[in-house]
Amino acid sequence: MKILFSFISTVFISALSFSQSYKADYASKLSGELKYADAFPVWDELASSFINPKKNSKKLGDWSYVAKAAESAYYSEQYDRSLYWNQVMINKNEAKEIDFLNALNLLCMTKQYARLNNLADTALMRFPNDKNLISFKKNIETINFRSTFKTDYTIKLYKQANKAEEFGAVPYKSGILYVSTGYTHGARSREYDRTNQNFTELAYFDANPDKVKPKFYEKPFWIEFFYKGKIRDFNQKPVHDGPISFNVDKSLAFVTTNQNEIDSVGRIKYSKLKIAVYQISGDTWTEIDFPFNDKSYSSGHATMDSTGAVYFVSNRPGSIPYTAGGKVYSSDIYKTTYIDGEWSDVVRLGDNINSSGDESFPFISSKGILYFSSNGWYGLGGLDIYATEFDDETPTHLGVPLNSNSDDFAYYVNEESAKGYFSSNRENWVDQIYSFDAPVYEAQLLVNLKSCKGTPMKGQKVYILDIKKKKIEALKTNAKGETATYTLNKGRKYKIFFKGDDVNAADSAFFTAENEGEFKIDLTSYFKKNVSKLIAQDETGQSLTGVMMNLYKHDGTIYKYLTDDNGSYSWRNEGDNLIDSVRMNLINHEDGHLIISNSLTGNCVDTIALPVQMKTKMGDEFIRLDMVLYNFDKSTLRPEGMLELDKLVTYMKERPELRVELSSHTDSRGSFEYNTRLSNSRSQSCVDYIISKGISKEMIVAKGYGETKLLNNCSDDIPCSEIDHQANRRTELKLLTPTNEELNNNSLEH
Repeated sequence: MKILFSFISTVFISALSFSQSYKADYASKLSGELKYADAFPVWDELASSFINPKKNSKKLGDWSYVAKAAESAYYSEQYDRSLYWNQVMINKNEAKEIDFLNALNLLCMTKQYARLNNLADTALMRFPNDKNLISFKKNIETINFRSTFKTDYTIKLYKQANKAEEFGAVPYKSGILYVSTGYTHGARSREYDRTNQNFTELAYFDANPDKVKPKFYEKPFWIEFFYKGKIRDFNQKPVHDGPISFNVDKSLAFVTTNQNEIDSVGRIKYSKLKIAVYQISGDTWTEIDFPFNDKSYSSGHATMDSTGAVYFVSNRPGSIPYTAGGKVYSSDIYKTTYIDGEWSDVVRLGDNINSSGDESFPFISSKGILYFSSNGWYGLGGLDIYATEFDDETPTHLGVPLNSNSDDFAYYVNEESAKGYFSSNRENWVDQIYSFDAPVYEAQLLVNLKSCKGTPMKGQKVYILDIKKKKIEALKTNAKGETATYTLNKGRKYKIFFKGDDVNAADSAFFTAENEGEFKIDLTSYFKKNVSKLIAQDETGQSLTGVMMNLYKHDGTIYKYLTDDNGSYSWRNEGDNLIDSVRMNLINHEDGHLIISNSLTGNCVDTIALPVQMKTKMGDEFIRLDMVLYNFDKSTLRPEGMLELDKLVTYMKERPELRVELSSHTDSRGSFEYNTRLSNSRSQSCVDYIISKGISKEMIVAKGYGETKLLNNCSDDIPCSEIDHQANRRTELKLLTPTNEELNNNSLEH
């Protein structure tokens, strides 16, 4: 697995002959050829001789022997010895910044977390300004927490690796495809010098093999002998192949393999990694171009989601470098898309995913969660597995037991079954495949939307926003005002809201998914738009008809209207019709006043009743129009009538905006035509009197109704007393609106 982690692949080396008498030279050549497993025993012996020379012998070598022993031990996965030699340099005050960092990481890999603080303090005393050491010190608390935090993952060894390293499992047919170092190709040497193991190949393991084995003559014995389990769907390369991944419908396969171009550094020849993309049709695998392979750097570990987004790892220019074991490395996760045969430009994922360490083995799940391995986010040691949903937060560490102090990588999960695979070298530093059951969190949310009156609101859209993921989903309410259930993710905070409309006000709530179960959120909508209804009332609460309403808009404009037979007037108090105050006038009543509030939030009514009380005037201010009397067959005003009309003149002068109609009525005695002329004459005499007192003639109208509006049944040929006839001989006064303008008087629609 280390070859895929560092993105350097040795293909072959030139023949070398060294003098065995020069062990240091020989060990240097082995290290230069990346043969760390072979180089370590030599460096270990040389370093031991340098530190503890035999008696009476000269001390040979220098501290580079110790550094080389630590390096070769690290890359041959002998971490205890690597830590030992790093500690020797620290104790002898010969350690550099990188040696302290290596020692800190090795403490994690050997589960010695309790020593981290002391060693970090020692390092900072020597190198107080080193940014990497400062950062490590700040994150020791995080490392210690992660080392003790146990999740609900359950894991087990999926298959025992047989004298080989195996990793990178993905489902295929009735089993898995995986990467193996278990193939030798017969007499041809397939050994990889860095690990002294075979080069990697893609293999197939059938989890449910047929119980009936085919007979000898039913299969090619020689092929089964040499290639049993090796995938032969496409031609694998003569060097490293794997891991492999597929798109959703398995029409595309992405295989990490070696490039054809070979670089030379000194006497070592290298082949960088590339991504081979295969288009699959039936049993035919056709390789198509992946335009981002480049002979100057490595790319690999591609994974594709359902939208065509492809995530892969590369040490291309732009990756953030880091140093480990005295060498500089860098691999970050990048993204492109493949849609309709076209590749988009490559984009490096942000620093909330890519660290100063190595990111590798990305996997994108069906839920759009990106899982990957990294040694740069202060985990338990080696590679740890993380998850991100592409928010602005640092990736989530998947905890123990999935992660360990060893390398944990190549995560794959089926989101529907919550089962999957990952790889780890936690047992004797040998890569093996493990299966797991992911923790299942089952919680559903149902939203109930109703009006403030308690009635269900059918056919409305309710929105649920996953705040962390910034993903929003709309659900429609049914006849009960309820949505379908929404599946929650553990630990997420959600905003649930109804946007409202022209009539119904919005409402919202927040919910944090902590426990399992079924949950219900109630949203209540109030009326956002209301009909305003002014009601003129007397002291007893009785409605007053014919009241002049002066409605004042916020811009100073005045509307004037008369109350109806119910003593009210209704309109929508909004927009251009927004009224902020009202003054009411009615003869023989004190003026009524009201300030109208425009804040209607939380009102569970579609019509806002606005009663205005108008007190009846008493004493000398009361205008008794019934005292405006006439002698029979006369239209001349009497003195007592003039007194009452003087009161009216005073009232109108105090309210110069008022326009009134003064009407006169007769009883039924006499002809119809005569009574009409008489009533007109009487009303006009009143009006003339009022005008003579200084009231503009435009503000008062004379009207004679004759016998057309009798107050009783004393019509023609009906015998009545004089008192009854006198009741019909009267003068009346009503207020008139000066304009014909109208407000929006429509009722509120539901």
